Amino acid sequence: MLSLHKFSILTLAVVLTALVSSCDKDDDTDPDAETTVYGESVPMESGTLHSWAKIDAAGNPTAVGFSFSHEVLHSLPGASHENADPNSAMTMYYYEVDLPSEIKDKTPFDHVAVDWNPMGHPPEIYSVPHFDGHFYMISSEQQMQIGDEVSDPKVLNVPPSKYLPADYIDIQVNVPEMGKHWVDKFTAELNGGEFTQTLIYGSYDSKVIFYEPMFTLDYLQSNPKDTFSIKQPAEFERKGLYYPTKYIFNYNAETGEYTIALTDFELKN
Repeated sequence: MLSLHKFSILTLAVVLTALVSSCDKDDDTDPDAETTVYGESVPMESGTLHSWAKIDAAGNPTAVGFSFSHEVLHSLPGASHENADPNSAMTMYYYEVDLPSEIKDKTPFDHVAVDWNPMGHPPEIYSVPHFDGHFYMISSEQQMQIGDEVSDPKVLNVPPSKYLPADYIDIQVNVPEMGKHWVDKFTAELNGGEFTQTLIYGSYDSKVIFYEPMFTLDYLQSNPKDTFSIKQPAEFERKGLYYPTKYIFNYNAETGEYTIALTDFELKN
């Protein structure tokens, strides 16, 4: 039979072993582990559109994006121009999803607006069927209040140059409920190449208000798995937030989903 003294020592040893084991488990936590959180999901023609984000073990964002199911590409209105208005220079279909709340205090982004343009839109280089994926830094209500050049001259106010990448130029595309569009002067379609995908910066009233991956239907139907760098401005107006340095297009053959995302976030102070 164990003495009380020996029993106490044995009990203490068991407790200490359990504590050490617990600490070892905590130490084994992967600091690079990511969690996916989801935002809003809405119908998109015969499929669905949803937003999501990835956050690391510390709760900081690593990716923010949207995905839609393969059914979408088989049900797009006007995809063969049969339903599009031939008298309209800009037939557009609009879909919007809110981003996950978990990233709204860590990034500048609020919501995503996906535009489907079956006939493209001006300027001529973008007059092919394509999508605009706006990651807005303002609320949906603020976005909808943006007017045209006549009714809302604030759309013409440009941000200080330090808040835009040096290679980006104003292409004089100022759109109600969107804003002014800026394009990389070295992008393929501005230099005799084909428009497949590009990244637009957007502004309104002297502030940068969206990042916009723009991509053609043909490009998406190629089932891409591509990553591109995002050219960075010299400074960021809203400091202390995480901003993306890359963007991706990805087709998942297992789920049949197409994903467009801003990735590789970095803290900008």
